[in-house]
Amino acid sequence: MNDELRNMLKSIDPMPSDVPTESVTSPEGRHRLESIMSTETTERTTKPSRTRAPWYAAAAAAVVAVVAVGAIAISSGDSATDEGPVAGPPLELSGGESNVMASCIMVTPEILADVEVAFAGTVTDIEGEIVTLTVTDWFTGGDADSVVITAPSGLEALLGSVPFAVDGDFLVSATNGVVNYCGLSGEATSEMQALYSAAFPG
Repeated sequence: MNDELRNMLKSIDPMPSDVPTESVTSPEGRHRLESIMSTETTERTTKPSRTRAPWYAAAAAAVVAVVAVGAIAISSGDSATDEGPVAGPPLELSGGESNVMASCIMVTPEILADVEVAFAGTVTDIEGEIVTLTVTDWFTGGDADSVVITAPSGLEALLGSVPFAVDGDFLVSATNGVVNYCGLSGEATSEMQALYSAAFPG
């Protein structure tokens, strides 16, 4: 090959002149090829993985979300009951009938045990013919926190058969919505407490 042809080939060769052109079968060529392959392998193994998160990671995230929603719901429910239970309406009883004093008989625990309503309470207010008691114990017939006893018009004196007084403790029974007198209701004396304990041993 003459010099003119050699120069022409060099001018159109894209490979830089300083790159060695030894054969890959030569010791120098094999060494250079192994170095290039080793570099490419290292780059591939050190690149961060872009694989998707495993399915159980997504499931765990969903569980956390459900728990969070449940906690919010429970918290909201608690806030609605923070004020405590709402008291129910008082039990309303009539203070008596015109002929009640005419029907008195000897009081026994068996007779008292047959009444529909019986409770222990403390008088908190008296206004004319209306007596209000806060219930301290129910024996039968109710669960209200308070009881209001109202005497029918013109029969306010019947309430005097039981000497109701503010802050006084009383034992009261009633049948058909009417307070029982004749020893079935009265002040919480030791005798009256013994009568009620015998009638309502439970």
